[in-house]
Amino acid sequence: MSKQTVFFLALFSFWVLGVCPAASAEEISSQGGKIGVVSVDRVFKEYKATQAKEAELQKLAGSKQAEREKKVTEIRGLRDELALLNDENREKQKVTIEQKLQALSAFDQQAKAAISDQRDGAISGLLKEIEEVVNSMAKEKGIDLILSDRAVLYRADTTDLTQEVITVLNGRSGKGGKGS
Repeated sequence: MSKQTVFFLALFSFWVLGVCPAASAEEISSQGGKIGVVSVDRVFKEYKATQAKEAELQKLAGSKQAEREKKVTEIRGLRDELALLNDENREKQKVTIEQKLQALSAFDQQAKAAISDQRDGAISGLLKEIEEVVNSMAKEKGIDLILSDRAVLYRADTTDLTQEVITVLNGRSGKGGKGS
């Protein structure tokens, strides 16, 4: 999993904590409230739609890399021809090479931005789907507070909802749901 994905997962984990009611977990528990825990990292990794989006991004990155390699090969060819040209044509060729290098630099920046934007959008959408399932599950099960496992030092296994969330998400995506 990329560093950027891990960052967004951590960000989401803290965001989930920020959405929780103002009462502490101890107060909710003492009042008979139910608490659940979800491993957002694990849900994200095992959600089939995440894997599909990652494959799409890898394909896009591969096509951008292939396009870049064509440009680099063209520039190398122009550089190889320099020694064979007379002075006047050599200067023209140098200008052409410089323009192609600038175009390559611009392409690199645009490709990086496009991939980053697409990754950010995919992560945002996936996390929103995860949030919807977690919220729905909390309401359905009468759970008052669901925490990210990163914020919990100890929990009973009975409070872990991770596998249920994964099952629901993968069931949705397998039936033409949002994740497919």
